[in-house]
Amino acid sequence: MNGTAHTLIQMPAGVQCFVGEEARVRRAVEEQVVSVFEGWDFQEIIPPLFDYADVFASADLTPRTYSFVGRDGSLLALRPDFTSLLAKIAAGRLAGSPLPLRLYYSGEVLRYEPPRAGRRSELYQMGLEHLGGEPRAADCEVLAVAAECLERLGVNGWVLALGHVGVFNGILAGAPLEEAQWLALRDRVESKDEEGVAEAARAARLSPTVSAALVGLTGLTGDPRVLDKAEDALRGFAPALAAVSELRSVVAALDEAGLRGRLAVDLGEVRGLDYYTGLVFRAYAPGLGSEVGGGGRYDALLARFGRPLPAVGFMLGLDRLALLLERQGVFAPAVPPAPEPVGGAALGSDLARARGLREKGRRVRFGAGPETAR
Repeated sequence: MNGTAHTLIQMPAGVQCFVGEEARVRRAVEEQVVSVFEGWDFQEIIPPLFDYADVFASADLTPRTYSFVGRDGSLLALRPDFTSLLAKIAAGRLAGSPLPLRLYYSGEVLRYEPPRAGRRSELYQMGLEHLGGEPRAADCEVLAVAAECLERLGVNGWVLALGHVGVFNGILAGAPLEEAQWLALRDRVESKDEEGVAEAARAARLSPTVSAALVGLTGLTGDPRVLDKAEDALRGFAPALAAVSELRSVVAALDEAGLRGRLAVDLGEVRGLDYYTGLVFRAYAPGLGSEVGGGGRYDALLARFGRPLPAVGFMLGLDRLALLLERQGVFAPAVPPAPEPVGGAALGSDLARARGLREKGRRVRFGAGPETAR
């Protein structure tokens, strides 16, 4: 095989292709998740595959966006994210719709990822956005929907790890930080790297009190009793304590709703995307080694598009869910019946018989005999 032919049939790095049983499992997972979204009265939205690149402009998304110049000279981008796109649509096409807006989606996003094991540029996400609702009630509703999705799929040992970016931001309130310094601190806290946090705090010339509080965030993780420890550790940081109080109210409501034992708290959870402003969470289950989904509150994002609204949402990664369910051995979609062979007579009568069987809902394999490889 020459080099040109090899390039033509080789898949580019980071993309995916699923056939037969792989595709059937993913479709079954998608149908289960979408049925939960519909059951909570969320409305499906199918947004465009690409939009103006400015829609996705942020410190986190821009470096990972596949952009291109349109025929009219405008800079466009393949969607690396659904949330930004839905925020724009909510502020534009849906500006006259009554609030709150409950929207769900299911589709692909494309993000550049440096080549490494397990990282893909083409991702299939299923998620929802709750826009314009009372914040605490919306937070609880979205978390309840995420919980039901995992329950419906039969995932074993799942847990929702809750955090609040207001804790991290509240500790740093008023600190004169450059963006690069803030990002370095956020990344080290997110990685639970105590020494890295301390080093980044020294580089930013933060006070010992602020530095100690940031280092302490890396260890404030566990069951909801962590919130008690957080209140003691964060005395003197009023904005951070307000965020802890918000999180406590959400945990209490979910606990009362029957999710006790499914909740964890991680105050070092500050998420990767920079538009989150409040509650954040990730969904974990044994057998994968990483989260299967997550989300959070992003109250400032819609203001970029001229319609300030409180907003919260989450997504589940279809491919990660399918892999997790395979490893746990807990989800097996119904196997379709074997097809009935139709062929061997005249083409017209064979086709008529096949159509008749299909009208009865039967599965057919049309042809004169066994298929041969080409």
